[in-house]
Amino acid sequence: PDIVYAALWQTRRPPWSVYPPSNGPGSGLYKSLDGGRTWKAINGHGLPAAPGRIGLAVSRGAPNRVYALIDATNGGGLYRSDDGGANWSRTSGDKRIWQRGWYFGELAVEPNDADAVTVLNTIVLKSSDGGRTFIPTKGDPTGDDFHSLWIDPADPARRILGVDQGALVSLNGGKTWSSWFNQPTAQFYHVSTDNRFPYRVYGAQQDSGAAGVSSRTWGTDGVDISAFHEVTAGGESDNIAPDPDDPDIVFGGRVDKLDLRTGQTRSVDPTLALADHYRGEWTLPLVFGKRDHALYFGNQRIFRTADGGEHWRPISPDLTRPAPGVPANLDPATAADDEGNGVRKGVVYAIGPSPIAAADIWAGTDDGLVWRTSDGGAHWSDVTPSGLAAWSKIGTVEPSRFDAGTAYIAIDRHRLDDFEPYAMRTHDGGKTWTSIVRGLADGGVLNSVNVVREDPVRRGLLYAGTERGAFVSFDDGDRWQALQAGLPRTSVRDIEVHGDDLVIATHGRGFYILDDIAPLRELAADPRNVTRMFTPAAAVRARPPGFTGTPKPKDEPMAPNPPDGAYIDYVLATAPGTPVEISVSDSRGTVIRRFRSSDPVPPVDLTKINAAPEWIVTPAPPAATIGPHRFVWDLRYAPAGGEGPGVWAPPGRYTVALTADGRTVREPLEVRPDPRVSLPPAAYARQFALARRIEVDQIRAKDALKDATRIDVALKAAIVRAASADRPALIAVEARLQSIADLTGDASTSPPSPPKSLTSLTFLSQTLGRLRTAVDDADADPSPDARSGYVQASAALDRTLADWSAFKARLPQ
Repeated sequence: PDIVYAALWQTRRPPWSVYPPSNGPGSGLYKSLDGGRTWKAINGHGLPAAPGRIGLAVSRGAPNRVYALIDATNGGGLYRSDDGGANWSRTSGDKRIWQRGWYFGELAVEPNDADAVTVLNTIVLKSSDGGRTFIPTKGDPTGDDFHSLWIDPADPARRILGVDQGALVSLNGGKTWSSWFNQPTAQFYHVSTDNRFPYRVYGAQQDSGAAGVSSRTWGTDGVDISAFHEVTAGGESDNIAPDPDDPDIVFGGRVDKLDLRTGQTRSVDPTLALADHYRGEWTLPLVFGKRDHALYFGNQRIFRTADGGEHWRPISPDLTRPAPGVPANLDPATAADDEGNGVRKGVVYAIGPSPIAAADIWAGTDDGLVWRTSDGGAHWSDVTPSGLAAWSKIGTVEPSRFDAGTAYIAIDRHRLDDFEPYAMRTHDGGKTWTSIVRGLADGGVLNSVNVVREDPVRRGLLYAGTERGAFVSFDDGDRWQALQAGLPRTSVRDIEVHGDDLVIATHGRGFYILDDIAPLRELAADPRNVTRMFTPAAAVRARPPGFTGTPKPKDEPMAPNPPDGAYIDYVLATAPGTPVEISVSDSRGTVIRRFRSSDPVPPVDLTKINAAPEWIVTPAPPAATIGPHRFVWDLRYAPAGGEGPGVWAPPGRYTVALTADGRTVREPLEVRPDPRVSLPPAAYARQFALARRIEVDQIRAKDALKDATRIDVALKAAIVRAASADRPALIAVEARLQSIADLTGDASTSPPSPPKSLTSLTFLSQTLGRLRTAVDDADADPSPDARSGYVQASAALDRTLADWSAFKARLPQ
């Protein structure tokens, strides 16, 4: 254990570089014989003279066998020593095992076989002859980027493989592996959404390509990997811009145009007719205008198209610094790495079209300049904050939708070894700027800022994405506080506000959505900590579809869908002395639903349920503890008989009331129709009216069946007790009861085949249930058959109930 090998890699990546970083003279191989207290360099003796990154592996079974995977301009490849590092031989220069050696470099030796060595690259390669020849054992033709391998020394069949997409486990020595699709590890660079319903979320993810996913799914399952779809525009790092007028058209990358209807992707590169030397970065801006249908793309210039990429024109000169210079933190070798770009090396990194005026466009460069044009690009003004150093990357530029002179910028200086948070605002068109970072340091921890976005509804409400999570400001950036709300501590790279949802892209944990930020908007206007109810956001009456198959098991990896219904958010500043009540009233002021914190929660009898407990959903009453709470109204009326779901509330205006400690506050609530459904208000009204009438008749039939069941039990008991002479009369009475009620049937299942009576209480109850399903389970005007069927069933029920009343009247008291 005292013998330790170590590889040093002196490297830097200059701000203008995408691939690869530099290799400095301090790189090399070292060995310690005293547990790391002292070290000796290992040079020559077969090793290349100027190594870069070095990967090391030592055989457990033969400790003098050492492998070194070396990235070097001259002599790169796999080296082996059989004498503890004294002498080396190059066993393989196979480019498959050391291509992009600065990005890869890990290898592992089988614990019980010094000749079996595995090297990780875009594929997994294994040698069984001491590193001379390699065969692939895992990896597809596109390259998956494998980075680490752990082999259990006690049981080599157990091993873990680290990949860009996650971790894989093998229990049979690598013959088969587990999936990475059960891990939320997507590394997104940006986020965008389209305008369909439900909306889709798009982003390009490192080493896994661009993807789109619905913001929610319908049915019993949540959002799982099957909801994600590959997007052949955007690559692995660039922006994606769904067409705001046609969600089936998606632009991405530099620039491709994807038609989701056909699956065809077409290049509409802005530079096809404008030959020049264009610089690039790992990610370049692509964004639609907020006031027009123009699409903007940037490299060192900004390009605009107004016809979907058929014609592009440049609307700016080169907006980068003419002579940005070399940052002081770069070593000479890295400073000399200019990739042949010349003196100018930067790009336009952010484009911010104004939501107020189509001709007003802001832009930021990765070498530290901020620009603005008020005439669509004919003239540009340098509005860079005073003293902003070169290579301070302008991550985002966010023009305000409330004031043409206001904008916000996020500044990233980590490439200059500066990880402090930087964000600024201007209220005078860029003449002066104010730092807005108070609270972003996150308890004194360094925290680079990636994005600042303005809420489109509430002025002064801002959101920020940093390397340590999401933040919110209620006072135009003067103070920030964490907005984690279940979000893991992770890099938040981009933010978009879609309606009432906050959508973020993380670099390592996928997409996250904060449902309904209406309370944040009200807190921005009134931050007092008082008992209150926030104005609910409009609720969409979107019905989950029916499901007759087998749902995905609960232990399958998936994100939960947002709750269906109206979100009622409230805060209790003090513990109430009486139950909290939430009620919903219709437009006439009639209370249609009432919930109390004291409502009993029905217990679940595990000895009687016919599914595993995780499938049993128990509705929770409103909370009555101090703090913020969310209650969800399912958009249904109270059931007429107190059991089962009530009928759906038609689209319209409602009032929600919160009562706590005798004080009642009321807020309006709008229930909107599903935007995918085209149905006039009168049809919704007819549907609701008929569903309510059916529901009332269902309760009449149900109550009569309960009554009949009670009487039938008593009659059967009386028959058993009666004298022989009295039994025939009692049996006749019981037979008459059965002719009316038909209790041998089951109202909860399909009708008996054939039914004993088409007018029995059981058959009519079943018929009304079928009518209720036909009328209220989808957004549609009741069909003529449904209306006619109800008229017949209701009339038959009236007659049967009359017979039932007459029957009861003749019963002996």
